[in-house]
Amino acid sequence: MYKVITIAIREYRAMVATKAFLISLIMMPVLMLGSLWAVELLKSAGAIEDRKIAVLDPGKLYIDDLLAAASARNDQTRSLTEKKDGDEDQGLPQMASGEILIFDLVPLEESRRITDQMRADLSEQVRKGDLYAFVEMPASEDSAKRQPEDILFYGQDSSLSGTRSWLEQTLNEIIKVRRLLQANIDPVVVAEASQRIPVRAMGLLKRDASGNVIPAREENEMLKIFLPFGAMMFMFMVIFMSSQPMLESVLEEKSQRIAEVLLGSASPFQLMLGKLLGTVGGSMTVFCIYLAGVMVIAQRVPFLNDVPLSLIPWFIAFQILGVLFYAAIFMAVGASVNQLKEAQSMLMPVWMMMMCPMFVWLLILRSPNGGLAVGMSLFPPATPTTMVMRLATGVTVPVWQLALGMVLLAVATLAAVLLAGRIFRAGILWQGKTPKFSEIVRWAISG
Repeated sequence: MYKVITIAIREYRAMVATKAFLISLIMMPVLMLGSLWAVELLKSAGAIEDRKIAVLDPGKLYIDDLLAAASARNDQTRSLTEKKDGDEDQGLPQMASGEILIFDLVPLEESRRITDQMRADLSEQVRKGDLYAFVEMPASEDSAKRQPEDILFYGQDSSLSGTRSWLEQTLNEIIKVRRLLQANIDPVVVAEASQRIPVRAMGLLKRDASGNVIPAREENEMLKIFLPFGAMMFMFMVIFMSSQPMLESVLEEKSQRIAEVLLGSASPFQLMLGKLLGTVGGSMTVFCIYLAGVMVIAQRVPFLNDVPLSLIPWFIAFQILGVLFYAAIFMAVGASVNQLKEAQSMLMPVWMMMMCPMFVWLLILRSPNGGLAVGMSLFPPATPTTMVMRLATGVTVPVWQLALGMVLLAVATLAAVLLAGRIFRAGILWQGKTPKFSEIVRWAISG
């Protein structure tokens, strides 16, 4: 045990006492939350973008109403951006992407007869940047069916354009009002009757130790989305930061013949066990640092107080097993190859198993106790990330699923450590050609 502890301390220091470790600690929250910060930064910047749009309306069906709607929206945008300090912030009419836009609609008088040549000329102006897009209205409206033809929006990003969405919403509102007036129905009455009543998302009621009922609280929608995703990404990053150094450490010791010196004073089992314990210690250091940071931030950000504390012990348990599982595999791969590029191809299936919850995280988030979520959480390579994501949603996960997931992951971890130990013992002194996959399998089975 003295040798094991000595090796573990050495691996722990080699992991945490490096510039790369400190840089990783800083970069992890930037990578996880950088997109959110960028969106908020763009919103606070308040930059207004003018978008010039040509309108082809040969039948003069909607151009007047559309110009009036665009003018009203532009006036609202300008008045809110020019508000003085101390005025109440009512919120700018932004697109879903955070853009603040001014729509400059340009009706084309020569559009009574639209030709392909005219469309091609306008498309060229869009490519040059003289126009953002152009819109083609139908020549007439079928009064019998009261259903106009399709309205066409031409642009370089037409499928995802927020401008197209605004035009679609505005034009549909104009058409709806016209239909109501033609049917002798007051649009104001319809608007009042169609006023939506919000359905507030409430949590469940609880009882305290004395049996008194604790009222339900309204749930924070953003917290319900980003806390599970953040917990999953945090688990992934901790496992990555802990397992990747093991691969590089073993590969370096093997290529520089350091392993031969180490094996002169310690057995392969002692060497591997010490490395794994050092890796677990490093992962716990990462967890403690970020936990302390979250506790400090929670004093200033109220909604972080809603993070369930019951998540912490489960996170630690699944993190330890997950780090042991993947670190053992990485060490076995590092002992089997001679170059890093060979290891990368062998680790691709491992990374795919580890990342599979990220491909379906939204489906799991929508149904934390559904069949997909339960199946993924009982699949050992995906258990750590999937289970902590389910727990972070606040939904009650059945105890038998937690216990079964823990047992399956523990068994898989034990098997991975034992098989990796056999590969490590046979491959750490292997020199020359890279062993075939069949040889690695033979090492794992027979040792």
